[in-house]
Amino acid sequence: MPKRRGSTFSGSAQIIQQLDALDKGGYARTHRSNEKAYPSGLHAAIARLLEALGVEFDSDVAVSRGSKLKADFLVDGRVAIFAGRKLSVAEKRAVGAAGKKCVVIDISETRSDALDSGLRVTDVSKQESSELETEGRLQTIFLDDPSFNFDYAHILPKTEKCSVMHGHTSSAMVEIIGSPVDGMVIDFNDAKPVIKKAISELDHKLFINERYVTGRTETHIDLSFATVHGDFSLHVPKDTTVLLSGEATVENLAQELLQRIAPKMPENVEAVGVYVYEGLNKGTHLLASLRGRGAEARRKQ
Repeated sequence: MPKRRGSTFSGSAQIIQQLDALDKGGYARTHRSNEKAYPSGLHAAIARLLEALGVEFDSDVAVSRGSKLKADFLVDGRVAIFAGRKLSVAEKRAVGAAGKKCVVIDISETRSDALDSGLRVTDVSKQESSELETEGRLQTIFLDDPSFNFDYAHILPKTEKCSVMHGHTSSAMVEIIGSPVDGMVIDFNDAKPVIKKAISELDHKLFINERYVTGRTETHIDLSFATVHGDFSLHVPKDTTVLLSGEATVENLAQELLQRIAPKMPENVEAVGVYVYEGLNKGTHLLASLRGRGAEARRKQ
């Protein structure tokens, strides 16, 4: 009986190589309707429906001349359909200002029961009036969670008691102020990870004024400063040190925390406040406006 000379192994190796290529993006699935490619199955299904109804439509087209907002489908030049996306209040206004009806078609991950297809069709045009009523209203939410606890060390050379390196176990509470969108200023599940990440970056760190830096290496920072107890000179790891633009007070620590949280907030958020405790029964509250985004919009109205 003739030997196969490893042909089975060779064939298996080729299959494995092909599968590896697929995992690395060697195969890109396309969704097509009437020989045209669409970015998702939902887009292709909507296109097939419109084609079956004999409706004239354009795809991936600006809602108005010069507008950066593109509708996934524009039906008869007057109905803008968006597939699988969430529109901001400003985007809904842009569609309305263009004199077009706005419809959002999506597939929700949340199903009421096994018979629920998850398909959601929303006439956004009917929501506009209720959103206008809440758009000018500012509301505050707050997050106070045990996971917002952190430990840090600091030195305040200008004070007698705190000019020696010491530490605190602290906690933070964050308030977020903005105009509700779909009834929420921001989803708690979106805000909490942002806050936890910011606090984790400050946890078990040494806070010190950057003016005391006298030298740096790739891994360490040299610090020198005078205190009421004498001159200090420290050689500290860079990865465990946070340099502040001022003294390492709880007030400036609150500013550092706020600067790490604020840029991650959505456009409808107008201000962020942080409460930072130094220990258990004392601390600071800092409230900062975020570039006056919402206030400027209201002034224009």
